[in-house]
Amino acid sequence: MGRRPGRTAFAAVMFMLAALFLGVPATSVAEPPLRLDDRIVDNVGALSAGDMERIRPEFDELYDDRRIRLWVVYTDTFMGFDGQTWTDATSAISGFGDNDVLLAVAVTDRQYFLNLPDSMTAISGSEERAILRDDIEPALSDDLWADAAIGAANGLARAAAPSTSSPVPVLIVLGGIAGFIVFLVVRSKRRATRIHARNVASLDSIDLTDRAALAQVPASALDTKSKAMLVETDDAIRTSEEELARARDEFGDSSVSQFTQALTSAKRALGRAFEIRQRLDDAIPETPPQRHQMLVDLIATCATADRDLDAQVEAFDAKRNLLISAPERLDSLTQDVVAVTVRIPEAERALESLRAQFAPSVLGAIEKNPSLAKDHVTLAEETISEARRALSRGDSANVIASLRAAEAAVSQARELVEGVAHAETDIRSAITRLPAAMADLEKDIERARQLANAGGSELNAARAAAEEALVKARDARESDPLGSFHHIVEADAALDELLARAQEASEREQHARRTLANDLSAADAHITAARDFISTRRGAIGAEPRTRLSEAERHAGYARHIATSDPVTALEHARAAVKLAQQALSYARSEVSSWESQQRTNFANVGQTGGGPGSMTNVVVGGMLGGILMDAMRSGSGSRHRSSGFGTTRRGSTGGFSTGRSSSARRSSTVRSRSFGGPRSSGRRGGGGRF
Repeated sequence: MGRRPGRTAFAAVMFMLAALFLGVPATSVAEPPLRLDDRIVDNVGALSAGDMERIRPEFDELYDDRRIRLWVVYTDTFMGFDGQTWTDATSAISGFGDNDVLLAVAVTDRQYFLNLPDSMTAISGSEERAILRDDIEPALSDDLWADAAIGAANGLARAAAPSTSSPVPVLIVLGGIAGFIVFLVVRSKRRATRIHARNVASLDSIDLTDRAALAQVPASALDTKSKAMLVETDDAIRTSEEELARARDEFGDSSVSQFTQALTSAKRALGRAFEIRQRLDDAIPETPPQRHQMLVDLIATCATADRDLDAQVEAFDAKRNLLISAPERLDSLTQDVVAVTVRIPEAERALESLRAQFAPSVLGAIEKNPSLAKDHVTLAEETISEARRALSRGDSANVIASLRAAEAAVSQARELVEGVAHAETDIRSAITRLPAAMADLEKDIERARQLANAGGSELNAARAAAEEALVKARDARESDPLGSFHHIVEADAALDELLARAQEASEREQHARRTLANDLSAADAHITAARDFISTRRGAIGAEPRTRLSEAERHAGYARHIATSDPVTALEHARAAVKLAQQALSYARSEVSSWESQQRTNFANVGQTGGGPGSMTNVVVGGMLGGILMDAMRSGSGSRHRSSGFGTTRRGSTGGFSTGRSSSARRSSTVRSRSFGGPRSSGRRGGGGRF
């Protein structure tokens, strides 16, 4: 098994940097991921010599009988990270293969995690949970450390054994029949789960741009894969866009035109993929063959976006050689940090001014932007310092990883500051446009009165609702102009739908031309708010909000494209963009809220080991940084987790500018620092928790 001598040290450096930022107490004996050279590693004195003698034969028997190589490590703490991240990093550093299983126990944290390779399909999800519940957790709860390892070995051996069907007991008649039916149902579900996992795993071994090969995979597996690919490709393109912007600043537009074309092509492909996902999620059902074909198209389209980025890998790396120009880049980054730092007080003052004028609900999407920007600046300063230290000692891998982390942190800090300015601009625009929008709605209300007979009860009800919205907008125009503007636009849209049935086509077109500017402005405001929120918190946001945002951008763009030739249809697309952007922001805020709640729960569990009053905030902020710390750590440690585009490392499969390639399994994979490119996915799974 080939080893990379620099991985362990680099992983430790990056974990310590993460610990410093996330607030892990200095007094705790924090153990970073480590290379395991023995299958039983006890760093906290949990095992006696007799325990070692009990465990080793069980491990040997498991390997002899089932060819499963089980490793166990007892450590003090996972350093505030979840067990999956800690064990994935240890697996990568140790060069684990498709037969290696790792049980990690954090004794002080009282947490554990059982980490298995995805390819170990003999162990189903339900069997994995049974091993955790029945074989490991009871022993850990009683501090029987050796028994937990032995239980893991026994559970794995049992789960991996060839399945045998139990005969129905002869003496049990009615109860036996009922039990047999339950057995058949459970076995059917277990088999379906195992087949689904195998089908999803099979997608890793085929060319995802090959539609004929994808067509042979069941729709359920394609659906699971498509959602993951949407998130990963979107993250990769967003990060790639940031990296390309930095390259454009350095070399000029003409020098990076080929990379711009590649990114534009990838973004176009991703937009088509999001459009397909929206159609799959809407209320209009598809036939099974239609749905299957749409999923094939979605995955192939995402893979095409990844391929378009890959085509420029070597050229982009040659253009932007970070190591050669590292001193100059560090000096430039330091200047960028100063420039962003100067702008944060301006954003705070702007936010305070907005708070004094408008209701809190108006500012919900940006209220944390200045504080998050400060945290990004702090991270940038830390990683710049680390890069300088690495440069002085000749640690090239750490130099590049730290440089990319610093660049990403500065870029997101700048976006957070600009997000406040965007919100202020949108609110000021609403203040300016609100009187005209209200006047336009008043005209529609009057026209609805004139067409009352032709419109019937539906038009009268819509007119009453519009009158109510107009009253509320007048009352809230000072405290919530943006909300008032949106309410007026929504009421006007509802009234317009019914007025359209009662007026001539020419009148509808004239009205559409008058109102289209207002609706496009509302769409822009919602899209900007959703884009800023998702871009700066993408580490906690999944596919659904991103799909809604992409569709909102598509509808708004099309509305502008046909505004002159077909204003009526353009107005429909503009209003669809408003609705989709609202959903995108709402879903994104909900996912971030759920993510933060989960982090608080995790922190409360880990918090018994200590930590200052700022630890919780730092843990949540760390996740909000879009995975910068962990991406940088994986760049140096060679983790097989998916990348986020520019500035990360990817191993063992296809995709992206400046990616490390592997011709076989993780043991022999090569580590390179990742820049421009597409997504990757993890090759391991598992479960665990508190005990």
